[in-house]
Amino acid sequence: MNKPYFVEIKGVQFRNKGAYLMLLACLQGLKAKEKPFELVLSPGPNLPYPERARHGAWQKLAFRRKGLDLTGLLGRLPQALLRLFKRYGMVTERDVDLVLEASGFAYGDQWPLTFLQNTAKEVVRFAKAGKPYIFMPQAFGPFQSKQSKAAMRDIITHARLIFVRDPVSLSHLQSCIEVLPEHVILTPDFTVGLTPQANAEIPTLNVPFAALIPNSKVVSKYNHANAEGMRQQYVAAFAAAADYLTALGIQPVLVNHEGKEDAELCAEIAALSPCGLVQIEDPLAVKAFIGKAELAVSSRFHGAVNALSQGIPCIATSWSHKYHAMMKDFGMGEFCVETLSEDSLLAALADLLEQKVSLTDEVATRALSLKQQNKLMWQRLYRAIGW
Repeated sequence: MNKPYFVEIKGVQFRNKGAYLMLLACLQGLKAKEKPFELVLSPGPNLPYPERARHGAWQKLAFRRKGLDLTGLLGRLPQALLRLFKRYGMVTERDVDLVLEASGFAYGDQWPLTFLQNTAKEVVRFAKAGKPYIFMPQAFGPFQSKQSKAAMRDIITHARLIFVRDPVSLSHLQSCIEVLPEHVILTPDFTVGLTPQANAEIPTLNVPFAALIPNSKVVSKYNHANAEGMRQQYVAAFAAAADYLTALGIQPVLVNHEGKEDAELCAEIAALSPCGLVQIEDPLAVKAFIGKAELAVSSRFHGAVNALSQGIPCIATSWSHKYHAMMKDFGMGEFCVETLSEDSLLAALADLLEQKVSLTDEVATRALSLKQQNKLMWQRLYRAIGW
């Protein structure tokens, strides 16, 4: 009996809608070739068993605690024990034939060095075993310490493919190695081609509406030293935008694109300005709802992509270099608000509404081009893995 082809998709989860969309985009791309494969996911707090089971995923045995990583060693356990694990749906790194790393933005000095170093060791192990380890389109960097540059250099050298989502990330990779190899490729976000799917979770709105998509990371101490001081200003800016839209006859609707933290932020905004609030679990249904909006204001990267990929003009409020590059891909670079305030957001809204007709045409044209680039990315990936 032929061994199944096990594909592990890393960096995805079910709570964050953007991460869920990247999982679905990976699965869509793999299924397009009609080659049989088995999905592997590592258990985690945001990857609970019921959801993994619904996707028919095997669970990977892994053990990482800070600098201690025994994941590779688990595949050397006695064969009788490994066969027993498989009866219960568990596999080890040794069983995995292909890794698709789809974190989105998880490699840089703002994250723990041990995570980067553990990944580098894993990539090297896969290269030595002749197995492809591929980084799906994502942002990278910066890398300033000798240790992070060394770890990233190992990843760049030994990964089969690294798809980089923006020029700034590409420059961060270039800072780690003298000459970037040809398998490091600039390509846009790969969720643009996912087809939205409406379901019963979507509310029926009989008036024009705007999707407002906040992001708790913008006011998180994890990303910003002065984050708590920014929170009041952030909430006030979104509330002011909601008031402005209401006055124009456009219903503002807050869309929770993640979970508890974003829900709290939505509640704070709604307390200042009457807004609708939408909590949709299915990420493709979220995309379908956003696609019905007149416009969007998003601090979530994939919230903005959900709008723009459907030809919906969007303002993005940025906390990372990845936002401006993505907005530029859709011809909306001038609508990426780097410093958020009531004045800056209202000015961007006024400009967007004034240019809405021409922007809608431009965004739709750019979206088609990006979807074509996605197809080329998948063709490159298929060749790299021998499909």
